[in-house]
Amino acid sequence: MKHQPRVSSGVPLRGLIPNMITIFGICVGLTAVRMALQGNLKTALTLLVLAMIIDAADGKVARFLQSQSKMGAELDTLSDFFNFGIAPALILYFSIFAGSEHANFGWFTSLALATCCAFRLARFNVGLQVEEEVIKSKDYFVGVPAPALAGLAFAPLFMRMQGFDVGSAYPIATAIYILFCGGLAIGTFRTVSLKYVVIPPRFQYAVMLVATATIMSLIVYPWITILFICAVYLATIPIFAFKR
Repeated sequence: MKHQPRVSSGVPLRGLIPNMITIFGICVGLTAVRMALQGNLKTALTLLVLAMIIDAADGKVARFLQSQSKMGAELDTLSDFFNFGIAPALILYFSIFAGSEHANFGWFTSLALATCCAFRLARFNVGLQVEEEVIKSKDYFVGVPAPALAGLAFAPLFMRMQGFDVGSAYPIATAIYILFCGGLAIGTFRTVSLKYVVIPPRFQYAVMLVATATIMSLIVYPWITILFICAVYLATIPIFAFKR
């Protein structure tokens, strides 16, 4: 009797590595919430900045290992929603609004931020399923992406790290700013996608010098550097939105 060759149904290890990185990112985001609730805001913000780096890394690792999968894409979306929607909403609420006379409005603001992040990610996933939309928007984002949304929304806390507690001094203005960030995420205007930015040859060395100086500043002056990056990013929005 002739035996049929067995067909392996296993998954190569390289196919699991990107998902493991994504899960690590979720754990980092969860730990950031714990640190914030324990009053260690500096560690919480540092962990969420690390989560942004992990979010940028898992997709590149998947493409490098040629191990993209539908499960990985769904897991990445869930990770983004928690790390850049739920976690920032909770950290902002408990760090700025909880226990104050504006707690209810602060909670409304946090709910709005998380909801805007969910809507933005859902719209992005729907766009990926439509081939024409992918072709149309491959060199830019529609609205502010989830990691950038979290970075912008955290600006009041980054300022607190620099000694300017604008959240406590101006809670209503801070809440309005956070709502504004949520609106940027669900907007239908174009925003820059760095992986498709082309640098002319004559500017390559200048860009490398600026990038090196930025990395060194992140090490020595992390919070003020992140605030500067947020300001530059905000300035690019109206410029890129009307670019044709």
